Amino acid sequence: MSECSAKFVKVSEINYRIAMFVFEIIIPGTGLDSEDREWAWKIERQLDSLQSQFFEANLALNLFISEQTSRSHSFSKDTWDADSKRRREIREVLEKELLEQGKSYWEIDDEISLKADIIFKREKWEQGNIPREFKHNLVFLYARAFLYALDAFDKFLGVLAKEDNVPEVITELHKKISSTFPDLRGVRNTTQHLEDRSRRLGAGRNPKPLDLKPINNGFINAPNGGALVLNSLIGSKYGSTMADGHYGEIDVSPESMSHLQEILNSVLNSFKWSGSKQHKPSA
Repeated sequence: MSECSAKFVKVSEINYRIAMFVFEIIIPGTGLDSEDREWAWKIERQLDSLQSQFFEANLALNLFISEQTSRSHSFSKDTWDADSKRRREIREVLEKELLEQGKSYWEIDDEISLKADIIFKREKWEQGNIPREFKHNLVFLYARAFLYALDAFDKFLGVLAKEDNVPEVITELHKKISSTFPDLRGVRNTTQHLEDRSRRLGAGRNPKPLDLKPINNGFINAPNGGALVLNSLIGSKYGSTMADGHYGEIDVSPESMSHLQEILNSVLNSFKWSGSKQHKPSA
């Protein structure tokens, strides 16, 4: 295992095990070796931004994996039994109170059901329980965070490639992101314009209707097209129909982070540095 490879660390959380992936980088020095200090300062800030997006993607990946693991361990029969018992207790108290007011059971049944549901939920929230709607969306939120960090990394590298006096290889490394993650821009654009895609519209100021292309990704099979897919998660792959009508996806995985790690290390090593090497992230 090289000094810049990803370490795999297991940590304990609640009653199950999760994996934490830490992707490491070696910065070749403390600063760029250049007599033009203004240029060096500007480029160093852009390299800092690349590192920031890299570690943001790494964090999003770990949160995504943790939430996926949590979802697979979320059901508990004991909890379900306890919740059912508590719902009955609340309902019995409400029934007694309303019946004592002289109302018939049939008059109050719907009212009891609603009040019991509200009381039970508020108790659970006060105990720290997360609503299902929140829990369901967490894994999608983390997948999009990974997507956005990857997209921001791509944009920062594109800006760096256009700077004066940077190594020519930076342009090639920027192109490598597009070849490694060919659907990155298209999927990101859809997440930013769901109001258009949900109406089957493409991109632009005056978007045209989507020409939905065939899909066969192992889960969705639409050989004749016509299927609109938004905010989809199949295993570790987050995807959506893109503006050109094709289905695109980004793999929220350690493999994707490894590709990003390789690109970032190549970017850092393409410059001339002075000072001692630095290892990141911190402990």
